[in-house]
Parts: sequence; structure tokens; C-alpha cells
Amino acid sequence: MSDEAVRYEINHDGQIVKGQAALSNRLDDLVNDMFSQFGWNYYEESKQSTHRVAKLISPENKEYILDLFTARIRNEKRSPYEKKIQLSKEDPRKYQDNITLILGFYVYEEPDSINDAIIVGYPIDSHINYETNPSIRGTFVNDILYKAKINGICIDKERKMVGFRPEFIYFYLNEYRRIHGYEKDNIENFRSELYCQHNSDYIERPLNRIIFGAPGTGKSHKLEEDSKLFGENMERVTFHPNYSYAQFVGTYKPIQGENPTDIKYEYIPGPFMRTYVNALNNPEKKFLLLIEEINRANVAAVFGDVFQLLDRKNGVSEYPIATSEDIKKHLLEKLDCLKDQDINELSDEEKKMYLEMKIPENMYIWATMNSADQGVFPMDTAFKRRWEFEYISVNEPEQVAKIEKYVIPMCANTEQGYYVNWNDLRTRINSILIDNCKVNEDKLLGPFFISKNVLDDIKANKDEKDRILAIDKESRSDEDNNILAEICKKEISYMKAFESKVIMYLFEDVMKMRAEKIFIDYAQKKGKMIFSEICKAFEEDGEHIFGIVDIGHLGIKDTDNI
Repeated sequence: MSDEAVRYEINHDGQIVKGQAALSNRLDDLVNDMFSQFGWNYYEESKQSTHRVAKLISPENKEYILDLFTARIRNEKRSPYEKKIQLSKEDPRKYQDNITLILGFYVYEEPDSINDAIIVGYPIDSHINYETNPSIRGTFVNDILYKAKINGICIDKERKMVGFRPEFIYFYLNEYRRIHGYEKDNIENFRSELYCQHNSDYIERPLNRIIFGAPGTGKSHKLEEDSKLFGENMERVTFHPNYSYAQFVGTYKPIQGENPTDIKYEYIPGPFMRTYVNALNNPEKKFLLLIEEINRANVAAVFGDVFQLLDRKNGVSEYPIATSEDIKKHLLEKLDCLKDQDINELSDEEKKMYLEMKIPENMYIWATMNSADQGVFPMDTAFKRRWEFEYISVNEPEQVAKIEKYVIPMCANTEQGYYVNWNDLRTRINSILIDNCKVNEDKLLGPFFISKNVLDDIKANKDEKDRILAIDKESRSDEDNNILAEICKKEISYMKAFESKVIMYLFEDVMKMRAEKIFIDYAQKKGKMIFSEICKAFEEDGEHIFGIVDIGHLGIKDTDNI
């Protein structure tokens, strides 16, 4: 390979590594090695330039014909940021009804090894004239390459491209039509079999992941939903200011023996060690350690030397740490491959299992954080660099859509009681915070700042109230009248909850020193920024204390009907 093909790349961890096109004389072997996994057999029937016709035989001896266009991903001389693949002049669109793939190969430090290769799957573009312009340029796949290198697979939905390590080839074959936006796949049996054969438990998420955003954006809910991918193989922990390394990883603790007066010391693993052992004992399964409120503890102290393990290469900790004596003893007792074995007869690889620690590729660590909260600990840059951060906006369309129907009672203790749309109200308050108070987005009100359970209860009460009020007062049953009275009491309690949740947050956490910039109308009338007085004004004037006068009112009370 010429020197021109060699290029130094900055990978996801900020490290400078060598990246290069796959060796042309090794491409055949790379293709064969990639498909010959998991009991499948690959046979090449013909090859003309970059076009290959191949037979793929499943472990159940089912045959599939592939039309493959394979090429090296090369560095483009015209731009240091551009890469291209060079195709033959044969048009891949002719085979689109078959299993037709365009695959580009790229490697890092080991050009002869399939284990170091990254494959990019390209869509068959209907706008390209392949016969006269056989190169695909300007794809800017660097981001896809390094994300695939770190995480195993990266799907770019906008460009309809995918990068993956070779072990994900059968996941790609199962999903290639969906990823590239093709029409419905007619090869149903092929899809079904591939899905069963490999990566049915594939998790398209980073290994080290932190979700952050303003209060009420649904961070915990999102992780809760994503964690269902792991089934029962998940453990949750919540950090707090007094949380320690001993609690997180493990330590010796006094344990009462059979006799109440007998005390013995036993190593008690923390959530990290329990997840770590489970992952090592079950390499075919995925395990998740979920950390809530990660920045409410001093992460440098809690993680200790485990911090070094967060640097991963191909999913595994790149730099191991030496195990302490207490952890050695624990691993010798709990690791299935080491139980009941003579230490002196262990292989070198088995000895490494307890002499040093490496996070395995099937162990995921996800967390939530809220930078707006008071009393949180700062994270240093070195720690943050080892995580994939995912920000959830206060106006995430998917989350906003879930609350569009919800309402909040106003002035429930007066004859002029009514409801307002919760999303309209919080949006107006957020506008005040942005325009008047110049606060950062992480202090705004997210869609679920008031929990969904409470919003559901309020809506159900309003619906029931509307039903009863639609009945003529003389025609209502005693039961309806009793229900109506209870609903009115609940409306007052919901307003009290609004005070303790929303108004308290705005007053204490957001703008305590300049609260008059939030409670505009109240400030003009009263002037004194006293929390109890603001709450009293809210009970009488509702959203008007913020200077909001043009928001739509819903379900205005008819006092004659109550």
C-alpha cells in the first residue's frame, strides 16, 4: 500500500491513531472472514472488478445469493475530510430486487485483520449514474467510522448509512433495507432467520452514556424505557453526596453469624461489582448499570481507580487496573470459570481474570444528571470525556406531544376557577425565564416537571367534573354531588402541589435574588418577594402573577351549577 493511503485520525477519545484504506490484496480475505461467522458459510461464485456474486449458506443449510459491491474506503486527495469508495462501472441498481449491498472497508492499526476493520454500508442512490461516475465521494464518513469503532455500530438515519464492526454483519443484513430506506423487503425468510441467528439482543446505544437536560424533560423515563432492552439484567443506583467507593464497588462489612453474638467480616459487593461479575459470567448477555443523579456525588471519589476502566477499545477497557486483595478473593469465589479450581493450575488468561479488572463489552453504564440542581458536584473534563452525552431539550417534540392534552387548575378556591393547558403555561413561563431572566436552558421547565401521574389525575378529575356539570343541577344524583365536591377539594390540593413544586423551584432555585423578574404582576402590585405571599397571590390570581394575561382558559366554573 502506498504512503498516500495512510492517514492519522483523531478517534472518539481524542487519541491520534493510524487510519487507512484496507489493503487491496487482502480485501477478498476480509470479505470472506466477515461472512464466515456464527456457523454461516460464504462461497464466492464470480467476481468482476468490485462486483461479487456470492452464495451464503446458513447453519440450517438455506442458501442466499448476494450481489456485493465491495471496495476500499480511501482518503480523498482533494480534501483531508473526504473519503470515497471506487466502484466498477456496473450499475448496482440492476440488482436492487435481490440482496444487493455496497460495502466499504476501512481499517485502523491492523490492516490484515478483520478484527480491526470497520465496514460502511452505503445506500444505492437512484441519482448516481454509476456507469459514468462509479466513485462515491463526499460522504464524510469519519464520524461514522470512529463511532462504529468505539460502539460497534453507528446508524446515520439522515444519510441512510451505517458503519459497523464485522461482528454486526448479520444484524446489518437483517436491517439493511430499513436503514437505507428501501421498499418493503420481499425476502421475509431471510430476514427472519438472520434476526434469530445473530444480534437479536443488539443494543444500539453507547456503552458509557449520560443523559442530561432541564428538570422534567423525561431523562429517567427515557432510560427506564431503554433499560427494558436488558430485561432483568439491570441494576439501578442513585448517587447522593455521601455515596462512596465502598458502596459503589464493594468493601468488607461486619455480618452477624448464626449466633447473635458472633460477628464476621464479609466482602459485600456494590452495584458496580455485581454487574461486573454477572457480565463476566454471562458473556452472551448484555448487562446494564443505571446510575441516577450521577453528579450529586463526588464521582472522582466514588469511581476511584474504576475511573480508568471507562476508557474502552472495542467495548473493553483499554487500560486494566490491578485488583485489590479483597476483590481478588471475591472474584475467585464468584467467577464461574475460577470456582473450585487450584490457583496454581490456572492458565495465564484465567489468572488475569482476578489479577486485573477490565470492563467487558457486554457491560453498559448509563446515567442521568441535572446540571441545574443545587448541591451537585462538578465533573472534571477527563471524567466527562469518557462518556457519550445525550441532551434532551425542554421542547423535545416526542415529549411535548405526550403532554399536549394535560391541564392545570387555577384559582380553584375562588368562584372564578378554571383550567389552563399545562404545556401552554410552562412554555410562557419559560419565555419569561429566557427573555427577562436570561437563564440557561437547563433551568427551564421540562414537559414533565409536574409528573405524568399527577397530570393524569388532574385530567381524569376534569373529565369527570365536565361530565357532572353537563347534567342539570336538579337532575344530579347525590353520588354525583359528592364526587363533584371531592373533585373541587382535589383541585385545591393540585394548586398547593403546583406551589410547592413549580413556584418553589422558580423562587428558590432559578432567580432567588431577582424573583421580581419572574413574578412580574405580583411584583408590580405587592413588591415584597415573600414566598408565602406569592403563593397566596397565585391562589387568587393564577397565572396572572407571572404577567400572563392572554393564555386560553378551559372549563370555567359555572357557580350556579355547582
